[in-house]
Amino acid sequence: MTVLVTAKGGDITAWRAAGEFGATFRHALLERSAHCRSEEAEGLFDGACQALEALAADNDEQVARLGQIAAQAAASVDPVRLGESCGAFYAELYDHFARYGSAVAFYHFSTLFLHELSASLHRYALKRLGRPGERLPGLMLVALGPGGRREFSPFCPLQLLLVSGQTTNGGQEEVSRYCDILQEGFEACGLRVDGEITPVNSSWRGSLPEWDRRLGQGLARGRQRALVELLRLADHEALLHIPELEAEFRELVLARLQQSQRALGDLVARVLDLSNGLGLMGGWRLEKSGPYRGLFRLFEHALLPLSAAVTALALINRVDAVDTPQRIRALLGRQALDVDAAERLLQSWYLLNELRLRREREFWPGRDREGALYLDVTALDEETRWALREALETIDTAQRRVSVAYSGTGE
Repeated sequence: MTVLVTAKGGDITAWRAAGEFGATFRHALLERSAHCRSEEAEGLFDGACQALEALAADNDEQVARLGQIAAQAAASVDPVRLGESCGAFYAELYDHFARYGSAVAFYHFSTLFLHELSASLHRYALKRLGRPGERLPGLMLVALGPGGRREFSPFCPLQLLLVSGQTTNGGQEEVSRYCDILQEGFEACGLRVDGEITPVNSSWRGSLPEWDRRLGQGLARGRQRALVELLRLADHEALLHIPELEAEFRELVLARLQQSQRALGDLVARVLDLSNGLGLMGGWRLEKSGPYRGLFRLFEHALLPLSAAVTALALINRVDAVDTPQRIRALLGRQALDVDAAERLLQSWYLLNELRLRREREFWPGRDREGALYLDVTALDEETRWALREALETIDTAQRRVSVAYSGTGE
């Protein structure tokens, strides 16, 4: 596991995948060749090289198809065509995951596609508005939640907000209509937009000064609901790029949240209240009744507490990184985590997201979000079950680290 963080240069995600694959593949080859004659062993190694080359070629072809579908989406403003592209893209992407098992690759391509889709729907909304759309200020659509951490899949409800340039009162009606059309477009593509966290709701759209005022007032009052909503902004990424506005909004949000002891205190309290999936005696926390009786809630007991703990550590240590692996590596660079802790957190992130995507693929294209996030622990092989337990123990340790880190800020 030391290859995860201690490897010099290159992408940490690639090092992990390459290191584990290389070790496993080498071990399997040596085992099979141990009882072969020399000419048989040579044939075995030649065959293995050919198989790897074929696999690499297949991957290149599949990545090219993903790129073609994304390009088609980028060139269209027709919601029907965009919906077809969306379905084709994620069918191809889940197939890619089934073959290669890479959550990193899945999220990378999913994020790229979401950006292309958002840009096309933006153009569609402006086209629908006609001449009134020409009067709109610069508009920046921003994803929160999984999309804001670059972990989006079609099973996630899209959590969105809108940042606009300065608007006059006369422009508010056009902005509101734009938001309605945009949401209709996402839904026409088969993607579900969160019922509350959407720019259709006026509290989730506004100019930069308006967002500054909301943050200042909400954090000063310290009401629980307002803090919860504002802390969502800690995980965000712009889907429509306006470089200057994007940089200003990110700087504003992170500075406000990082400097608010009240907000940090609320986040830390909620992180510590989240379940890490293991009971006091080390047993699994399984559903005791209902349609998912006997199953493990992967989101509530694993994915949510892990991402929340890393988000809290990033805010406390003033780390400006978007996705969870980047944040973990940045925390290591700040010496807020040691190498062992960073590697364990990364390994936990990989495992939990691979389990998540494996379940989603089983339910695709039905998109039963509830069913996809329940896991039958007894159906896992012993090695995976043990790795899951280690991941949950790592989450528990991370939650304690959050408490210690916050205590060190003087509160």
